[in-house]
Amino acid sequence: MKSYDVLFIHPPRVLRPSKGKNSKFIRGTYIFIPMGVFAIADFLKEEGFGIQIINYPLEQYLDRDWTLSDFLKRIDFNICGIDLHWIHNAHGAIEVAKIVKKVNPNAKVVLGGFSATYYHNQILKYFESVDGIIRGEGEIPFLEYAQNSNKNQPLDSVPNLSYRNSSNHVKVNSLSYTARTLDDLNFTNMSLLNNAKQYLECSRKIMGISFNLSIGRGCPFNCPFCGGGQRAQQNLGGRSEVILRSPEKVLEDMGEILDNYKVPSFFFGHGTYPANLKYWKRLFGLIQKEKFDIGGDLEIWRLPFPKEMWKNFYKTFTRRYSSISISPRTISKKVHQKIAKICDPTFKFPESLIKDLIKNANIFQRTLRIWLTVGFPFQTRFDVFKDFNFAMKCLLKYGKSNFKPITIMNEPYYVFPGSPAHESPNSFGLNLRFNSFLEIVEAFKRAKISFFYNVINYDKEHFSRASVRIANMLFFISTAPMFLTTGSKIPITEKK
Repeated sequence: MKSYDVLFIHPPRVLRPSKGKNSKFIRGTYIFIPMGVFAIADFLKEEGFGIQIINYPLEQYLDRDWTLSDFLKRIDFNICGIDLHWIHNAHGAIEVAKIVKKVNPNAKVVLGGFSATYYHNQILKYFESVDGIIRGEGEIPFLEYAQNSNKNQPLDSVPNLSYRNSSNHVKVNSLSYTARTLDDLNFTNMSLLNNAKQYLECSRKIMGISFNLSIGRGCPFNCPFCGGGQRAQQNLGGRSEVILRSPEKVLEDMGEILDNYKVPSFFFGHGTYPANLKYWKRLFGLIQKEKFDIGGDLEIWRLPFPKEMWKNFYKTFTRRYSSISISPRTISKKVHQKIAKICDPTFKFPESLIKDLIKNANIFQRTLRIWLTVGFPFQTRFDVFKDFNFAMKCLLKYGKSNFKPITIMNEPYYVFPGSPAHESPNSFGLNLRFNSFLEIVEAFKRAKISFFYNVINYDKEHFSRASVRIANMLFFISTAPMFLTTGSKIPITEKK
């Protein structure tokens, strides 16, 4: 019987997808493992702990008869870490914790991630299968938790830890750890993950992205629905500023992955904005010197994104499997102005600058994805009509050509815990649903897996939850030809 000190499990959205070979293993399954899990796992390994990472949805994708309970019965472990970063994994994370406790009652079960952090008190109050929650950033806290647990020492000094003590009372330790640098962490030790090669292959196949590359932590912005913005990270993790890894370390990660696995692209886990463009120019220059034959997926968080950056991106990454994305969510200037006034003065996506992006995407033949949403705060039916009209113009102009790289993407949205709209829904004209963690777990338990986020947790004026879902689906179907043709062929004259 194999033995591990710590077993990390990435939970599924639902424990058992519908029957049929590979059915329902689509984007909505969220097969991705949060980048921080790899850093924590490697950090513990370097301190002498035996580590294994299991991706539940991946294992079930590879073997539809695979069960977690059977797997756990064949190994021994002392601590089980379960990531609950994305709220969509709420039901799956709790069910995994229950299974772990049933098979190995003596094992300690610890949750971590933004969503676990936000609901730490409720989780420990209602679910006895969870022994502790690491709030915020977790490298030092998890290490100290593992060390103290193994020695049966008190846990009251472990930073960022919430736990249930011997008297069954919930204790909340101080939120005192945030990483000052990321350059001493390893985000690419894939040897710790069971079926690592298949994970990278399936990530591309199912999620559309091969490998999430850690760039930094923190965010300077406060987008209305995002639970990873500046205020959310300050409140949940104590992080008050952005830290970026050195470009040289990021380059090392790329080389490490490419030396050991055949991945067609990297997704950069931090976006571009005016304040960090010098960083991206430096990183792109280093990649060009290495002459990596690789695609890149990059997000624009704030404009402008100058033509010079398009040129750098063009020179750095192959056309196939590369994309640049931006998420204005609507082209309505009025909506952007209201959001800028309430939560983020930088939330500005002028249509003129969006058109510049489209122009440069066509010049440099790199895919541009523009993400829109029906049901955004302050959005009226007339605003939706204008967004739809914008999308149809793009479709007619670019949607019929394999060489026109413009795609309008569309999805409904969940108002994430800790986001400005979640903390003050009335200010955004929202009626928030599923306000307790128990309600959230039940909502995701009942929801069917779909391509879209499958739970919408708000109503608003002009749009019920049902109408938000239906309108987004119709919008997506209407623009699907652009998604199907973009980048499907490469001009013969293009070398990169």
